[in-house]
Amino acid sequence: MKLYYYDHCPFSARVRMALNMKGIEAERVVLPADDEQTITRLIGKHQIPVLVRDDDTPMADSMGIVKYLDYLDGQPMIQEPDTAALNEWLEPFVPNLQYLGYPRWTQIGLEEFTSPSAYEHFRKKKTETIGDFDEALANTEAKEREVEAQLRRLPELIDLTPTHQQPRWDDVTLFPMLRSLSVVKAVDWPEEVRAYTVTQAQRYGLDTFFDRAL
Repeated sequence: MKLYYYDHCPFSARVRMALNMKGIEAERVVLPADDEQTITRLIGKHQIPVLVRDDDTPMADSMGIVKYLDYLDGQPMIQEPDTAALNEWLEPFVPNLQYLGYPRWTQIGLEEFTSPSAYEHFRKKKTETIGDFDEALANTEAKEREVEAQLRRLPELIDLTPTHQQPRWDDVTLFPMLRSLSVVKAVDWPEEVRAYTVTQAQRYGLDTFFDRAL
């Protein structure tokens, strides 16, 4: 198997969680942000992540890939719950994550942005979503406050201090988003939410961006 992914991408992190959790060997390829041809040749459009299975079949939906990997050995590990309220929480959270994250992920040395052309391609494309990167960096206080309020709601929605060892669908949904948010230095994280993020990263063999946050 081969996984094409971006390091900053929460949807890619979901698949990396599953690979690590299940101990599945796969070639992992971080694509430059300006390489849209590789994925378009596989699935007809540019969408990350993409898993190419052993039979050369490409898969492009992150949750679908996670379910495929979890059931591959006939012994699925991921358990309920899959909390509807958490998915509703994500709807306003994701645009804030993008606004805060896009201009920061490009500046912390991630492999997908190594070349000037990769950075410029990403900046130009995402400017259409959030506006100018420099302005976003200079004017993020309101978004940070919104995110902090959203983070404070999380303990009301799901248990962030589980004693179980088995992952939940809630973890697959939430942790990658929080990992991506960890690039924003100014966010005042509730202690419980930050501890959850660090614990999940350690459990599933992924890093966070807290030490490189801007």
